[in-house]
Amino acid sequence: MNLINSLILLGSMGSVAAGAYLTQGYWMPSKEEKSKSIRDSLEGKKLISSALSGTPLVKQWEEEFESDKAKIEALLGQGTLDKVKGGVALSTWCSNQMSLDSEQNKGVLENVKSYCLVRSVSNQLKRKSKTLLGTSHTTEWKATYDKRKQASEKRSDVGLTGESNWDEGNDLVKIKVWCSGNSEQEFLVSEQGTSDLYTKVLKWCTKEGE
Repeated sequence: MNLINSLILLGSMGSVAAGAYLTQGYWMPSKEEKSKSIRDSLEGKKLISSALSGTPLVKQWEEEFESDKAKIEALLGQGTLDKVKGGVALSTWCSNQMSLDSEQNKGVLENVKSYCLVRSVSNQLKRKSKTLLGTSHTTEWKATYDKRKQASEKRSDVGLTGESNWDEGNDLVKIKVWCSGNSEQEFLVSEQGTSDLYTKVLKWCTKEGE
């Protein structure tokens, strides 16, 4: 083997090690370097489009649009959309991004993660500028609890027994456990466009305690 052929062989071997190979004058990516679509990058996550069907799906898109209306309108390049048209436009936008190369469209991927996936109740509360109570909010927990007591709310909504047996010390321990678990559940709406779980968490687990 002459010197030129040896150099070509060595060069080709080095290219394979680097993740590509030379064939008939063209550089081809190795299997590991194949492009990954945005849909592929979302493996393990739940798309709104696959979580529901029928009327609940339509309502879910509408609520997603309403949750961050100004930013989504800017993303879509459309202004002053109502809830119905906004939900349809967002659904279409999400669908159209799925086949794009995730590496070449990182900004798009981040927007897809923000607006095309099923989010948690806590995430919805954050978008609505509500403060989910934590361990340091001692005063706020008491204030929210007192609101619920004065309104004679259903204690069973948060796993408490005895609709008239209000006991702040014991109740708050149980309420905090309930809030911690349920605030991280999926935010999904019904045919009426509402979420009973979201409403319960909003009432019992936030500073606003509406």
